[in-house]
Amino acid sequence: MKKTVLTTIVFFSILLSSCADDAPIVNTANNSLIDITSQDQFNEEVKEGVSLIFYHASWCSKCAAQRPAVEEVSEETEFSNVFFAEVEYEDFSEIVEDRGVNGFPTVVVYKDNVEIEKFSGQGHTTEQFRTALKQAQK
Repeated sequence: MKKTVLTTIVFFSILLSSCADDAPIVNTANNSLIDITSQDQFNEEVKEGVSLIFYHASWCSKCAAQRPAVEEVSEETEFSNVFFAEVEYEDFSEIVEDRGVNGFPTVVVYKDNVEIEKFSGQGHTTEQFRTALKQAQK
């Protein structure tokens, strides 16, 4: 019993210390996604047209794993008329909560401020995002 309790304490200590690190896993400053920094900006950007929003947390390793597929699609000329952005949970939790995002990473495709498709968790491919964007553009 003592061994189980000790193992549990050590596990949660490691987990909490990794999540408390102030340094982001991924530097989000130099990518093709626009940083959403306010509810007003979010509303203005997604009100018309097609948008893909990447909801993430900087400490989330699953978000870091999903990021390359999101960024790859955002750089494709076929989607030059799509608005690509990201919302960092730690900085803008009110936007995340307002949009009903319950976990990370979450990628949502909107058309005229209406959610068209939501991808929760990691492992989604660029092809899945392309397909969703093509459907939204019709």
